[in-house]
Amino acid sequence: MEWFDGVANKRLSRFLARGSGKSVTLVGRDSEYMKASVISVIEADPKWNRKRYIEDFLLIEPENGNIGIDRIRDIEEMMLHKPAIDKRKFVLINQCEKMTDESANAFLKVLEEPPDFATLIMTTSSWQSLLPTVRSRTISIVMDIPEELMNRLKSDYGERVSLIYASAQQSFSVLRFFLERDPESITHEAFGVPSDLEGLKQLIVESVEEDPMDLVRRRRAFAALCKSFVDSKSFFSAFREVSSIFIGQGSFERARELVEVSRSLLRDIVILSADTPNDSLTNIDLLEWLVNFKPGKDILEDFVWCDSFLRQRTSSLSATLVSFRALYALSRSLVRRNNGGN
Repeated sequence: MEWFDGVANKRLSRFLARGSGKSVTLVGRDSEYMKASVISVIEADPKWNRKRYIEDFLLIEPENGNIGIDRIRDIEEMMLHKPAIDKRKFVLINQCEKMTDESANAFLKVLEEPPDFATLIMTTSSWQSLLPTVRSRTISIVMDIPEELMNRLKSDYGERVSLIYASAQQSFSVLRFFLERDPESITHEAFGVPSDLEGLKQLIVESVEEDPMDLVRRRRAFAALCKSFVDSKSFFSAFREVSSIFIGQGSFERARELVEVSRSLLRDIVILSADTPNDSLTNIDLLEWLVNFKPGKDILEDFVWCDSFLRQRTSSLSATLVSFRALYALSRSLVRRNNGGN
């Protein structure tokens, strides 16, 4: 299957073919897809080999939610030496919007005068959050997962696509994994999640984030957690029951996942309330539940908060407060249709 045969990928290929001493920023929703696209273009060079990953390629990604100044110093050190093989070195900064202010300002100096042999490639889901001086010194290319891949997933899996659709839309690694599998091997039982709150909490905390099967179950568990929370009668007592998920190691990343699911639910409610094709829904497995709600008056504010949070550079916020805000957004913005909107 051809994963990267699109207009944006061809533009990237042409850009990289023009020579070194340049910089480009890929702008899209899925950082994993953009990263994989860059690597596929680099590896298409007949002169590329595995050894060059050690000497002529540097991948920079967020650590604990941020890209710190130390990683920018790694770039500066790499630029001190000419390529070991051929004439080019590549630096790929994935999710460059996660650079701290200190590292973004330091990177600007690298961006202003890169060596002739250097090609700087960045990916971001938040073009406007980058420093204006950074945006002005790089060419931008919009690159999203081709719609035909999502359509292929629907075609391959039929009704079972509801089990994996939201996760596949959220993560290219999940989408690719299931498009490469035999659809007949996927059953409802493989992605079942506990029906009780304690079971959901345990699954969320203990699941392995890198495994695509676990990623799907984990995402479904977060959606079930949100559903049970919205259906509860008392906001504060419900939050006390789930707050332990957002304490301790890994709590901030779990809070981010909750915000991502909350944003998708808010978006789906808006879509269902408008004259919009349901093909654009994310949580298709929750459709029968979602149709019981309509948008609350603060839904746009809540969606913008979720969206803005997911684009932030820092992980210094309290995971408990972040999760509280995300669940509060769902509580007030998913209004039951049978209660007159009150």
